[in-house]
Amino acid sequence: MEYPLVWVLILVLLNFTTDVSGQVVVPSMNPLAVGSNVTLNLVPQSPINIGTWSYETTIIVLFYPNGSSVSKSYQGRVSFNRSSSELSISSLQLNDSGLYTVQGMEPVLYAVVTLSVREPISNVTLRANATDLVELNDTAMFTCSISSGTSLSYRWLNGSSEVIASDRVWLGGGNSTLTIVSVTRYDEGPFRCEVINGISNGTSQPIGLNVRYGPSNLTMMVVPEMTIGHTAYKTGSDITLSCSAQSKPAESYKWGFNGTFLNEQSPQLSLQNIRENQTGSYACLAHNNVTLQVASMTTMIKIVEPISAVSLNRDGKPPILDQSFTLRCEVTGPVNYIIWLMNGQLISLNNRTFFSTDNNTMVINPIQFSDNGEYLCEAFNAVSNLTSIAYNHVVNFGPERPAITSPDIAMRGHIVTFNCSASSQPPSQFSWFFNGSQMAAGSVYETGPLTLANHGEYTCVAFNNITGRNSTVSKMLTIIVPVTMAMVKVMGSQLIADYMFAMTCETTGTIYSIHWMRNGWPLYADNRRDISMDNNTLTFNSVQNSDNGDYQCSAYNPLSNMTSPEYRLIVNYGPERPVIMSPDIAMTGHIVTFKCSASSQPPSQFSWFFNGSQVATGSEFEMGPLTLANHGEYNCVAFNNITGRNNTVSKIFTIIVPVTTSTVKVIGAQPIADYMFTLTCETSGTIYSIQWMRNGWPLYASNRTDFSMDNNTLIFNSIQHSDNGDYQCSASNPFSNMTSPYYKLIVNYGPEMPIITGPALGETGHSVTLNCSASSQPLSQFSWFFNGSQVATGSKYDTGPLTLASHGEYTCVAFNNITVRNSTVSKMLTVVATVTMTIVKVIGAQPILNERFSLTCGTAGTVYSIQWMRNGWPLFASNRTDFSMNNNTLTFNSVQHSDKGDYQCSASNPFSNMTSPYYKLIINYGPEMPIITGPALGETGHSVTFNCSASSQPLS
Repeated sequence: MEYPLVWVLILVLLNFTTDVSGQVVVPSMNPLAVGSNVTLNLVPQSPINIGTWSYETTIIVLFYPNGSSVSKSYQGRVSFNRSSSELSISSLQLNDSGLYTVQGMEPVLYAVVTLSVREPISNVTLRANATDLVELNDTAMFTCSISSGTSLSYRWLNGSSEVIASDRVWLGGGNSTLTIVSVTRYDEGPFRCEVINGISNGTSQPIGLNVRYGPSNLTMMVVPEMTIGHTAYKTGSDITLSCSAQSKPAESYKWGFNGTFLNEQSPQLSLQNIRENQTGSYACLAHNNVTLQVASMTTMIKIVEPISAVSLNRDGKPPILDQSFTLRCEVTGPVNYIIWLMNGQLISLNNRTFFSTDNNTMVINPIQFSDNGEYLCEAFNAVSNLTSIAYNHVVNFGPERPAITSPDIAMRGHIVTFNCSASSQPPSQFSWFFNGSQMAAGSVYETGPLTLANHGEYTCVAFNNITGRNSTVSKMLTIIVPVTMAMVKVMGSQLIADYMFAMTCETTGTIYSIHWMRNGWPLYADNRRDISMDNNTLTFNSVQNSDNGDYQCSAYNPLSNMTSPEYRLIVNYGPERPVIMSPDIAMTGHIVTFKCSASSQPPSQFSWFFNGSQVATGSEFEMGPLTLANHGEYNCVAFNNITGRNNTVSKIFTIIVPVTTSTVKVIGAQPIADYMFTLTCETSGTIYSIQWMRNGWPLYASNRTDFSMDNNTLIFNSIQHSDNGDYQCSASNPFSNMTSPYYKLIVNYGPEMPIITGPALGETGHSVTLNCSASSQPLSQFSWFFNGSQVATGSKYDTGPLTLASHGEYTCVAFNNITVRNSTVSKMLTVVATVTMTIVKVIGAQPILNERFSLTCGTAGTVYSIQWMRNGWPLFASNRTDFSMNNNTLTFNSVQHSDKGDYQCSASNPFSNMTSPYYKLIINYGPEMPIITGPALGETGHSVTFNCSASSQPLS
């Protein structure tokens, strides 16, 4: 295509475009089918006055003010919309695939897109090398082909699952072939191939494989199964053996017995009414006629006759203690082993129990009582077991030493029965003897009415006519007379405390023992009481009133007893120390009653004395109404006219006046923090104690708080504002108390260190408000200073519109006119100017490949940080790229083609930020090695054209 010279100049200028607009080319579809149409849209839309659309290095359309020119090769296939700059191409072919570029000079822009034109897929066909295969022996090969289509990708399916390559599964020919090595029964498919190229797809018809395998997993089952504990089958039983295996095609079977094949070719072998000669090894063989594989399994079948009878018999004489004894177990039928049981428990060999070699005879030597019990023998073989009838084993013995049961003592006139027993098998025979003469036979002997002549030794003789042994025992019988009387009698004169006193127990009958009791409880000798050797006399060495009570004596023999009637003992004593019952303290105007009591027998007489003078007689004395003159010592004297003794007690009686006032008062100056401060409790009345309270809670001395000795003064050594609160004092005595009204303590303090709240940064043109506060009582007054000069009063300060001159230190001074103290705090306010400009500038020479090149970020305003970006992404230092300390300069140590792009810098402070316009970096380079295109040979008389080109920016 030829262009006028002016348009050639336009094209040259376009090649030197160094900036881009950030626009992109968006195709209406991509990839595309052969013969389809496409529209290339510039986004966002923008009319271009001067520019080109090109394919690879070929210009498609050149447009300029009021006109455009289409390349001859594209005429009739393209259309161009000037208002949107979009390009439409129709009837696309495979050779239309490639890079499309739109480039503008007015406005300046540059954008590209790559199109892919593809031929649709048709007629997907799947072929297999073979479909009838043998497991683990053959290889399956599939080939997927198409009639037409380009840019193909293949996907293989086994049923609904995608086939993935592995050590057995291979994909080749760009995934168009599938090979499965050593196929298994799980590889039967069906298999399909799916072909995709982005504009179309196709799937083949399925192909299934017929994989023959087996026999494998051969199992053999015997019915019925042997019962637990049995290892063989009974003669006469019916047995069925079954074989099964996994095989394709179905397997055939053969059965063998002890190495010889039987005439049976089904999966089952039936054995009817089996006999012992059918014991042996049974084998099942499975065969696949296609895979030619064989599997076999063997089982052992044992057939045994069951046991029909078992009996247990004694050998010789009956069992006698400490002698030998034998039992025999007789069995009908084959026997594997015999076990012996006693009372259901297995008998084991020990130092007294022995078994014959075949276990059919058991000998116990010597036999003991522990061998008594129920004996069984049980015989076993592989198919049965049988137990004998029980043999009840009883050991004959004795007699052992007899035992006589009867009383040791009997009462005259009574009848006594003697019983004799002895451990013996069989039971013994008995004879009775009294003092050496036989009296009776049999295990029981009755005496008749007893006299004192029946006192003596009774003997029992036991005899066993099986063991031929006898044994003897004797017993003494004692005859006694019953107790018929018991009485307590007193010896001596009247009972007076601290004197000796004795009592005697008179009795009749045979007396074995005497016991003394007081108030129903047993009495024993102690440091004040003695009891005579025969226990019939009780003596008090020094009788006391604590010995009062009801006394009895009880006389005993083993068959009778008698307890005396009660004897009441009352001891005369006292008077002991009297006790006065009355209050220790009383209030003026009240009436008080004094009561005096003293422990005494008989009761005492009483006299009253006040400060040494008698004032009354009798146990009670009433006094009042009371005055302070009634305060003093009161005495009570008690007198016993039988013992002739008296005793006295004294008591101090105190009179008090009620509390009538209680008030908290301040002593000295007002409360100021860190100074001493005192409160006093003023009262009237008799005061026992004063208690101080704060906010209703008791107060106690601490490292800052003290109380006076009488507690009426509360002293704060260094009062703090934490001591604020409602204070009270409470005055009390045992009968009255009074609490003062509240005194509200407010401590004057401060000001403490002030606090300024407000921003630390401000922007020029804006106002800032600072607030100052300080803890203080009463509230503080505030003054503001800027860089040492006062600028305002009050807790709040508004700066007005800020300038850079407003930058500096602001000070707040707080003052308390009661404590006459002040406190100061300062705050720095930093003023920053708004960022108003950022622009990327070139420093020094133009960018030339492999040489040093720098960009600077020009800014206006207060800048805290600068961030560099390339094509919208942040830039960071690398081995070729450095940033200056303040980040405003970006330096390429050796600029490269890869550094091309749109560069921006962004400047910011805490209040504002600004990003520069794009700077398009295009690297100047070359020219690289030129290339001459043209014929290497020329014919005389003909012209030859040479073309020279070289990669270069700008063009060479």
